[in-house]
Amino acid sequence: MPTASRTAPFDIVLSLRLLQPAGTLVQLAEELSVVPSQVHASLVRLARAGLLRPNARATNARALGEFVIHGVRYAFPAQRGELTVGVPTAYSAPPLSSDFDATDVLVWAAPRHAGAVQGFSVVPLYPGAITLAERSPATYLLVAMVDALRIGDPRVRLVARQRLERALGLRGDDGA
Repeated sequence: MPTASRTAPFDIVLSLRLLQPAGTLVQLAEELSVVPSQVHASLVRLARAGLLRPNARATNARALGEFVIHGVRYAFPAQRGELTVGVPTAYSAPPLSSDFDATDVLVWAAPRHAGAVQGFSVVPLYPGAITLAERSPATYLLVAMVDALRIGDPRVRLVARQRLERALGLRGDDGA
């Protein structure tokens, strides 16, 4: 299979962003800090993978949920890196930060970021992720939860899974 048709880490971010109403390719690119051709290529890969609804620029939430919950940590694993300053992610970012009293903060390295904190680095799904907190706050929260699935222990992954299922509309607030 050609490399161009394989799902890329950025595709996960775009599919999470497309849970909200989508703008033009240019608007999405600006919001996600990429070029429009990256958004277009990602849309093609997402459609091939069945992560978009047919003939729509909208996420297939059920398929995305299955992939993110069961496969993202294997397809795009994350590891805790060196101590640095950056944007909180995984269980160190909202909404998971209110559920865990972790002493080891996880961040996407971004020393010049206004809200930077000290923590252990985690390589984000794509380089522009550090701008999501300002440019696409809802996407930032979802991507941080995906990072919790990529790097968290079983308890963290369980809470992240439940939150993501709710965000994707796959689970009601009653846990069903």
